[in-house]
Amino acid sequence: MLIPRILTIIFGVAGLLTMMLIGWAAWRHRNPPAQEETDSNQSLQNFGPAATDRWLRGLRVLFISLIIAVFGFHSYWVFWADSGEEFRRAKLLDARNRRLSESGLKGWVLDRTGKFENALIRYRSDAGIITREYPLGEAALHLTGYSDYVFGAGGMERAFSDWLTDAVSTYNELTSPIPVGKDLKVSIDSRLQREAYNLIQATGKPAAAVVLLLPGNEVLAMASTPSFEPRSIRDESAWLRMSEQAENAPAVSPLVNRALGTFVTGGAAFYYRPGSTFKAFVAAVALDSQITSERFTCRADGFTPRGSGRAIRDFGGAVHGTIGLEEAVRVSCNQYFAQLGLKLGRDRLEAYARRLGFLTSPDGKISRSETFWHILHGDQKEYNFIFAPPAARMNLSSKATDYDIALQAIGQGFDDFTVMAMAVLAATIAGADGSYVLPTFETGAERKIAGPFISAQAAAQLREMMRAVVERGTASSAFARLGGQITAGGKTGTADRVVPVYDREGKRVVDHVDENGQTYYKTQNSTDSWFIGFAPADEPQIAFAVMVEDGGEGSRTAAPIAARLIQKAASLGYVISRGGPGARGQAAVGIR
Repeated sequence: MLIPRILTIIFGVAGLLTMMLIGWAAWRHRNPPAQEETDSNQSLQNFGPAATDRWLRGLRVLFISLIIAVFGFHSYWVFWADSGEEFRRAKLLDARNRRLSESGLKGWVLDRTGKFENALIRYRSDAGIITREYPLGEAALHLTGYSDYVFGAGGMERAFSDWLTDAVSTYNELTSPIPVGKDLKVSIDSRLQREAYNLIQATGKPAAAVVLLLPGNEVLAMASTPSFEPRSIRDESAWLRMSEQAENAPAVSPLVNRALGTFVTGGAAFYYRPGSTFKAFVAAVALDSQITSERFTCRADGFTPRGSGRAIRDFGGAVHGTIGLEEAVRVSCNQYFAQLGLKLGRDRLEAYARRLGFLTSPDGKISRSETFWHILHGDQKEYNFIFAPPAARMNLSSKATDYDIALQAIGQGFDDFTVMAMAVLAATIAGADGSYVLPTFETGAERKIAGPFISAQAAAQLREMMRAVVERGTASSAFARLGGQITAGGKTGTADRVVPVYDREGKRVVDHVDENGQTYYKTQNSTDSWFIGFAPADEPQIAFAVMVEDGGEGSRTAAPIAARLIQKAASLGYVISRGGPGARGQAAVGIR
């Protein structure tokens, strides 16, 4: 984009000088010398030059207007037009742009090891024919995206297109018929990425997602199912079928990135309810506000918020009696957190939600978090078009009832979140200072703090409570496989949703048509499985979020996946244990 901008400035200056010259000439000759008319013949002779002069003045004005219009429109397209979402979508479909991006050897995208054998994206040039290869295939599709002359680009191919197509040197650009683009090293570990994808795919569930973060919020892995092989877009019929499905049935579309709640090529938002994992947020607010001594009673008939007439009960009809905050986190008591949410109040919850960038009113259309990511390479607008997630949102407006607030305090109701948002919440709790840090795909990026969330003391207290969840709470059985060698903290979640029913072709199944011709479609209940957390428990080195659609209880499906991911991360050296329960401060065991 630099060359068009420079040329626009040069041509603009030249056009301005031309207009000034024409204007000066017009002003100088605005009153031509008058000639004395002696007879009618002389008058007729002067009629031609006078009329011509008037026409020339009109043409000057017209010419100046045309120059202003041409350069005005040109400047608009170069400097301002690309800020709109519709323009960016059109740009993706423009064959000229696709030809330009595919005409050179775009740079490789390397994983955090920097080794060529671990590349996420690479090119091959055989007899002048350039092809892009994606070694991880469908395991990293929602990261890498794809690049094709006919169907455009998505994922990192699009988000970092300016960097990957920028020639490695001026000499190369001037001397080579096929310029070579700059390589890019990202924070993803290809081995963990493949493992994460394999684990969620093995569940056999309709869809799932996982996000792993390092200190500083570098994304270590981000996997989503269903997915597809990037090379399959070369099959026009397959691509058209997927595109139609994304438009009409996004709930089953492989183009949807379940981790970010976005589509591979930008587009509409896709949310989940976080279930009981959101109790970590409510507990954080209580701890930071020093409202920790409250004891509430969990009864068989449930808790009924004032004025609602509807009771909030615990999963499976569990009854926990009168308990405090620490016990409520460990056993994941719905009734306790519903009452705690009301005790904290709408205003306090809203203030803390805004610290993490959550929207707190359902009014208006869904907006994307344009400031969510921290990037060093590429163009921020292009990057956001692909990777900016929809902003997590709640309803804490004046219209929200006590029942609404109580329901949201247990991760249901109006809570709309992405897996990435919950991973960042886990990372914020895992951070020593309790600050909200922007996530990044850039290795070695400076830790960019968006703002404070809770105090270091409150974060440490919450980590201890989440450790109890893993060691003797709802996730204890799932983490027994670690054998005490690696400690962890976390929070299980089980979230209920009503989802559409689709047939094998991805079309909604009709339930019935009423007497007025109104069509009603079938729906079914889905119980999503969640787990968020960090490891080790004392000094966290990774944070994560796992979600499996219709996976049932979080302790049965999502938590075991998290335990296996921790083991894999430890085998790769990302998690160094300080010993098992009760062995804090001991020498590291042989995990590397």
